[in-house]
Amino acid sequence: MYSKKEMRKAYIARLQQLDLNTRLKEEQALASRLYDQPEWFGAKVIGITLSQSFEINTAPIILHARHKGQTVVVPRTLPERKMEFVVLTESTEFSETQFGVLEPVKGEVLGPDDIDLMVVPGVAFTLSGNRLGFGGGYYDRYLSNYDGPKFAMALNTQIAEENEWPTDTFDIPMDKVINLQDAINK
Repeated sequence: MYSKKEMRKAYIARLQQLDLNTRLKEEQALASRLYDQPEWFGAKVIGITLSQSFEINTAPIILHARHKGQTVVVPRTLPERKMEFVVLTESTEFSETQFGVLEPVKGEVLGPDDIDLMVVPGVAFTLSGNRLGFGGGYYDRYLSNYDGPKFAMALNTQIAEENEWPTDTFDIPMDKVINLQDAINK
């Protein structure tokens, strides 16, 4: 078994090497599967991240949600590796964090009880819901106080074998990992 740090590095390298056409096809298929989920249909407020270059592009998903009239909230980091979710609007202003991530400068903050569905980013996922995050623990801290459905979307290259990395007691598993492999297996 490798350390989380070693696995994170390997999976990020795989994501960065992914062929653009393959990535786009997979992203579109994953987004379609997300939109078919009953939890997506019923969600009035969706928590989702503003993706970085090597992550699944969340911009089309955000646009789709807003077009449907859903409220989209995006994370803003706070001291002590905590974060909060801010309502995304046309007038939202952003600043770049030390990690190179765009975050809202100000705006209405909604609490965990106000979010109907959380689409959680990560570097790799197992089909059973284990998540390898970016190493800061921000999402695990936030999700420990969140009772709604927690979904992840995983490109084929992000699907890991069970027990590929050690899990910690504070790791919060996903309720559903939307992927393309289970479509092949069924």
